[in-house]
Amino acid sequence: MKTYLHKKSLLLTMLTASFLAIITGCEYEVVEPDRTPVTEEIKFSEKIIPIFNASCNNSGCHAAGAFPPDLSPANAYASLISENQINTENPASSALYISVTTGSMKSFSTAEQAKLILAWIEQGAKNN
Repeated sequence: MKTYLHKKSLLLTMLTASFLAIITGCEYEVVEPDRTPVTEEIKFSEKIIPIFNASCNNSGCHAAGAFPPDLSPANAYASLISENQINTENPASSALYISVTTGSMKSFSTAEQAKLILAWIEQGAKNN
């Protein structure tokens, strides 16, 4: 009986030590966003539409007739406005920006793309 309790105690100690080693050994890579200011004018047709073409509307997810907003080149601007995706008063709270940085579209965009989208909104979200 003493041997059984000793083995059980040893097993519990080993499991606890393993658990603590796993928990304390975990590291998470934190990528700081690029906070350098964008000094160039961000044109919707030249910088933002290519982002949508690369990963949003070519998969059929946000193409014409698919999930809103319609991010096809011909409809993207009007759809973003009508779907209330842009907030020029508080650009970082724009639904479009949130979705590409922390929301459902984060895995489909890069930090550079998010930076361009935010800069475009900060510059007034022009249809240029």
